[in-house]
Amino acid sequence: MDNNNINPKLKELTERLSGKWQVKGQEIDGEAEYKSMKGGFLLVMNVDFVVDGKKIKNIQHVAYDQDTDTLRAHYMDTKGDDSTYTWVLEGQKIRVSLGGKDSDTYFEATLNDDDSEYTGTWHYPDGGDQDAGEARIVYKRIK
Repeated sequence: MDNNNINPKLKELTERLSGKWQVKGQEIDGEAEYKSMKGGFLLVMNVDFVVDGKKIKNIQHVAYDQDTDTLRAHYMDTKGDDSTYTWVLEGQKIRVSLGGKDSDTYFEATLNDDDSEYTGTWHYPDGGDQDAGEARIVYKRIK
């Protein structure tokens, strides 16, 4: 595989997120690990969380989708969820949308200046957004 053909947005996302992260929020605690695979054509995320007292493991594979010109992720977890997400990285902003990039169900976060932390919240179409302070999820780089 020719690394010169890697989508620049996937390359940037991979470079900025690769490593191990501690994840904390009001009802969430765990770790996430981001790794480049297949010569940089795939970003794989393995996540171990405790959410509302229940252990959950999930995996996401992010790759460039030529048909939609987006970074698409296939998500699977131990609860049986199997979904497609779209990742967008613009400057310091990350948006992870359920389905397409304009979905009204999305996680929006901001990376700090040295990419060692990002903080965000989930947003839902039914007005299920919690108070931003309560729903905030913080990812801190640990490796």
